[in-house]
Amino acid sequence: MRNIFTVGFLLQILACPLAAQTDTARTRFGIYFFDGDDVVFEFDRHAYADALRGADSALVDFADFPLLKIISEGNSGQWSQEGWAMQQLDATRFRLRKPIQAFTDAPNWLFKFILNRIEQMAAETLKKEGVLGRYNTENPDKMPSVVSDTGNVLFKLNGFVWCKSVMLAGTFNNWNERELNMKRVSNGWELRLALKPGVYEYKFIADGQWMEDPANPEKRRNQYQTFNSVLYVTKMVRFDLKGYDDARTVVLSGSFNEWDKQALKMRRTENGWFAEVPLAGGKHLYKFIVDGNWMTDPANPRTETTWDGYVNSV
Repeated sequence: MRNIFTVGFLLQILACPLAAQTDTARTRFGIYFFDGDDVVFEFDRHAYADALRGADSALVDFADFPLLKIISEGNSGQWSQEGWAMQQLDATRFRLRKPIQAFTDAPNWLFKFILNRIEQMAAETLKKEGVLGRYNTENPDKMPSVVSDTGNVLFKLNGFVWCKSVMLAGTFNNWNERELNMKRVSNGWELRLALKPGVYEYKFIADGQWMEDPANPEKRRNQYQTFNSVLYVTKMVRFDLKGYDDARTVVLSGSFNEWDKQALKMRRTENGWFAEVPLAGGKHLYKFIVDGNWMTDPANPRTETTWDGYVNSV
């Protein structure tokens, strides 16, 4: 059932103007902010496309909207859905906007973000009306603390010993710039985190100045036309192929090694073949090559067909 108290109703009972501040909320897929009485979501089309290809693509903001299809067709200026309208900023950046009075969705973290824009006086009015607690919903993108003295990833920034503080921010904490305070060591700064296998983007913030990791050549352009450093956290994954005792060679090939036909030769076991590969979290496509013949994994029912008709195991 939809919530009874819409934003429009709340504004009526408050009878006070919205503050002129420019609050911003950042998610893994874009940023929200206010422009007048409009709620705005800004995203980069390439970063958004990468997010939709991920293993958790169903959780991407607006995943149920055909945003990329509309953009590719060049119809962004005429499109609208559920009160959201799109505008193009440049070749890669787009915005969705929706009037604050048009929000009638069930309470969620975005709704809470909208309420946070209302001044403290307004919040007190909500409390008196018995409404405020209904919207105290956590952001589902908020991640648990990843700081750990025994964590599997050590972030280091050599030098910068003159800085008063260095913070670490990235996709592993929704780019929270106040949460991860790096520790001063003899030759710079460091912080150890416990991260699951995956592909992460991050930056250091030295005395308020955002910067890439100078020791990491891997980087990716962001929506602000600067670069984020990229970290791949992997775990060993075992691939098994039962049978095929008469085969001379069996090769594992997939999206993780650019479909190389020779590099990952599988080893014999008592009842088949196996190979171990370090993989980052996410979706990976693969096939076995048995004596030159490509085949999907007979033990894995999950497959995906490419646009040109090839079927791969997932």
